[in-house]
Amino acid sequence: MLPTWVMAVSLVVGQAAPAEQAEAAASAPLRAASAAQGAEEKLSGAALQAKVKGLIQQLDSNQQARREAAEKELVALGPDVLPLLPTVNARTPAEVRNRILRVRGALMQLAIEASTRPAQVNLSGEMKLSEALAKISEQTGNRFIDYRQRFGQERTDPTVKIEIVNKPFWEALDTLLDAAGMTIYNYDEDATALAYTARDAMTGNRVGKAAYSGLFRLEPTRVDASRDLRTGTHSLRVTADVAWEPRVRPIVLEQPLAEVTAVDEAGNAIEVDGSEGNLEVPVEGTNAAVELEIPLMAPERSVKRIASLKGKLSAVVLGRTEEFEFDNLETAKNVEQERGGVVVTLERFRRNGEIFEGEIRVRFDKAANALESHRGWIYNNECYLVDPQGRKIENAGLEASLLAVNEVGLIYRFDVPDVQSMKGYRFVYATPAAIIKTPVEFELKDIDLP
Repeated sequence: MLPTWVMAVSLVVGQAAPAEQAEAAASAPLRAASAAQGAEEKLSGAALQAKVKGLIQQLDSNQQARREAAEKELVALGPDVLPLLPTVNARTPAEVRNRILRVRGALMQLAIEASTRPAQVNLSGEMKLSEALAKISEQTGNRFIDYRQRFGQERTDPTVKIEIVNKPFWEALDTLLDAAGMTIYNYDEDATALAYTARDAMTGNRVGKAAYSGLFRLEPTRVDASRDLRTGTHSLRVTADVAWEPRVRPIVLEQPLAEVTAVDEAGNAIEVDGSEGNLEVPVEGTNAAVELEIPLMAPERSVKRIASLKGKLSAVVLGRTEEFEFDNLETAKNVEQERGGVVVTLERFRRNGEIFEGEIRVRFDKAANALESHRGWIYNNECYLVDPQGRKIENAGLEASLLAVNEVGLIYRFDVPDVQSMKGYRFVYATPAAIIKTPVEFELKDIDLP
């Protein structure tokens, strides 16, 4: 039988404080255990839940060796365990609490590392395009949408012969799309998928046109040269499409111009225009890519191309999404829950005229400028009620009550007709628990000048 403290908690994710996260991430035994994850049999569903339940019980064993073994095994099972770990409370034994916090910290670190690594693809043999895309989706978690019908194109399913061994996602996808005569349309309506269409004769191959850097693909698309007739100065602007794997969602791209260098075909430097500035490109809407415009000083007319354009930008990426669930809404006041670097506080839930309002505060340990006024992503987070019968009730709107560097206050409104009491209802809010700033180094080559 499970100890009473285990039975008393709900199976939702908790998280250590930032200092405990760092300690956990640096823990050699835990990281060694996580390295064995690939060798473990992959468990899921009820089997994984049963496994985790048994290991949680083992954390309270009278034998230290069994407690340590359970801790290591929980980490070795990987980030899928996170939603199955119990929260801790005042009744949780101190040592068990510390072990759960260490496990959470290590698994959150593994989840962050996994989300910022490029997915790998293996495809071999002759197969239909639909089959190849399905296999890439299965291997990477990246989804695809066929947009050909929207452009009046025939929806064929060509057979391709492909040989891709351990290639990063974008390299593998470009190879497949070229073989099938397809390309990507960046302006689709689903932020979690890539739309593909048949390419026209002028588009050409995708392989060889782009630079690949981790989760990102950068392709130069336009060069604009201009002359100011009043001052006689020349300028040059290089535009590149920056796309990312759709399983992640960046918030903003930042390119310090001091990190940009360019040379012509003779190896001579091409100066950056405003090298002390900083380009900032917010990611808004559902587009699969954004345009990065790099300003340069126009070289002499004898220069025919930019042989190399290098840069190092930063991408602020949303990490793993976690759910925060609150009950006892009629009496809840300043109830706080923490997951992986984000704290959600339900300040109160009350009736206001004909509607109900839930007031929350969301505070991030490190927001990486993600809560500035032009970052609309926080308002797209899911928030809903669950009634006593388990039915989902979407919110009817929201209002921002606070916007600080690392914290936002939100008031969610719910229209629940003919309901006088919130007894038995639950309030659920979902948000990325980590905001990750990752470097993206790139080099664009052989850009012809106008």
